[in-house]
Amino acid sequence: MRFCWLFEIGDERTHIIWLFWVNNRTISAVLGFLQLTIAVVSLYQHVFSVVYFQHIFFCQSNITADATLTEHFLAYDIIIFDYGLMHRVLGTTECVANYLDGGYMRGLWCLEQMTALLTMYAGLYCFPRYTWMLWPALLVQSSYALGLAVLTMATAPKLLEAIGGKVTEALFLRLSIFIGGILVNWLFTLTLWHHYWFVDDRLHGRHRQVFQI
Repeated sequence: MRFCWLFEIGDERTHIIWLFWVNNRTISAVLGFLQLTIAVVSLYQHVFSVVYFQHIFFCQSNITADATLTEHFLAYDIIIFDYGLMHRVLGTTECVANYLDGGYMRGLWCLEQMTALLTMYAGLYCFPRYTWMLWPALLVQSSYALGLAVLTMATAPKLLEAIGGKVTEALFLRLSIFIGGILVNWLFTLTLWHHYWFVDDRLHGRHRQVFQI
């Protein structure tokens, strides 16, 4: 299957920009590490908030230009690649998670995603025959990618309105990070699924061959 006209994803390998092939396991490992880093930093936002502010997620997105490093760190909803974009287009004063339940589910999600990705690495390199070890990451990443897509569709009118106006350098950067994060996670999810199908089919083929013998 083709993705963004730049990637042709097969079950075993992915053709990148029509120049070279990369094994899907390698792509999954690299992109998984990036997402794991994002999840760890996002969870640390909760730890930092609890320790210093006694709040599960002390996120105030309406910061000023002279805000401190701490205020900048807590103003961004890193797990959804929101570096001030929602404040710019929706006028929110806190992160999106705070409007839902105060940020509790966000913290749990970070833990779940970290656990799923660590289990994925065990399935990719330590126990490649146990394809069920990829199931948590497949479930979490599929939900995550779909959730980001739903968030994009929900905010699409405001995003288009912002783009239709004056596009500043700050808006362009925030929008690029948001869209880039979504696309990279979709690429990660699709390559991981194809790798899972490839390994599962190969193992089943071996089982059938042994059974016939």
